Amino acid sequence: MKTNNLFGIWLLFLCATVLSGCNNYLLNGKDGDEEEDNEEVWYNNIPEGNFFSRGNTLRFYYIDEKGNDLINPSDLKTFPVSWNEELDNPLERTYDNIRDVESNTIRYNGNHNWILYDSEEQLHYCTVSAYGDERQSTYTFPIYVNGDTDKMEITYKYTDKGVVGGKYWGKIVSWKYNGTHIYSDDDEYDKKIFIRKANGNTTVSFTR
Repeated sequence: MKTNNLFGIWLLFLCATVLSGCNNYLLNGKDGDEEEDNEEVWYNNIPEGNFFSRGNTLRFYYIDEKGNDLINPSDLKTFPVSWNEELDNPLERTYDNIRDVESNTIRYNGNHNWILYDSEEQLHYCTVSAYGDERQSTYTFPIYVNGDTDKMEITYKYTDKGVVGGKYWGKIVSWKYNGTHIYSDDDEYDKKIFIRKANGNTTVSFTR
């Protein structure tokens, strides 16, 4: 009689386990092991990683105290120049500029910087490559503007799930300009950042 009771308890446990697995499959379309295997894992750094650069849709507008444009397509000295390390002569990296009159676009610095015109704002804006190093979570690099050296600081987290064209993908958690948080990959596309240069000071804002 005792053996029959133990067998009954074991049978109930087995049925409960099977039903639980079936229920999970019906609700989620996958079993527990498959769900665990497909779970996205994020890393703060990749010890065997490498330096990288990646795209983004941020727009950097450089303006004076009155909101006037500081980028002049006819003057290379006004072109913002960013790079993954400090430069002795940033102006040299504007000499390769290629101008597309039809799209009103200027590409330079090995295509790491672009200048475009925003007809709504009636201002030019600059695009910047996002640099990083998979071996560390935060990467800093300079951007040179009108004689100033400003600082970009980007914090990433990394995943190897669903990556195309590489082993890991770096998601931007926080992009700071001179210490001010301006962007993460959870923000909207084509986000506008206004950098005001006036009286030796630089201020960062999202409105003109």
